[in-house]
Amino acid sequence: MNSIIILLITYIWLINVLYPETKFIHPFGEEKQMAVITKKAVGLPYISNFLSDPEKWDLVVEGFSPAYYDKDRDAMAINTIEQPTDQWAAATTSFEHPTGVYTIRFTSLLESDGECSYVLKIGSEKVLDFQNPRIYGKDSAEYAPHVEEVKNITIEKGGLIQVKFLPHSNGLVPEGDGFGFARARWKSNIEFIPQQEE
Repeated sequence: MNSIIILLITYIWLINVLYPETKFIHPFGEEKQMAVITKKAVGLPYISNFLSDPEKWDLVVEGFSPAYYDKDRDAMAINTIEQPTDQWAAATTSFEHPTGVYTIRFTSLLESDGECSYVLKIGSEKVLDFQNPRIYGKDSAEYAPHVEEVKNITIEKGGLIQVKFLPHSNGLVPEGDGFGFARARWKSNIEFIPQQEE
């Protein structure tokens, strides 16, 4: 056991010496997150764990329906019982990584009762605009993840990140006196992967 601890300490020391831009977050630190390593250092992506915390997001944005955090599915969503089903919700936060060019991976959740729409903006630029595919009647699990990817996006540190999302009903899943609505669920741990310098 002692030899493993010594090897781990030596590895961390070497990484910090050889790659000073590498960032580590202690697994037992305040945020209780595992280490995050820059792609420039050792070829791995930033996994934006700082965004996976719902408290990092503003879920009440002026001009939009309020959103909420669905603890059971670890996702942002719209309460389609309490909020209008024809209005967009929005959530915002700021980008805490270094300025650079990134590949972005955004994950929504598929629902059988509707195909929800999503818009991701970085600053004033719309970088993603898509609608979930239909899974009703198909061999796909409820709340299965659906990943959209966009490349070559320049992001400034401290820049605004905004996700807009719209509930939807496909009129295929009966619920009460009408039909069910999908709540436009999406995962807040958006991936930002630094692109290799030419």
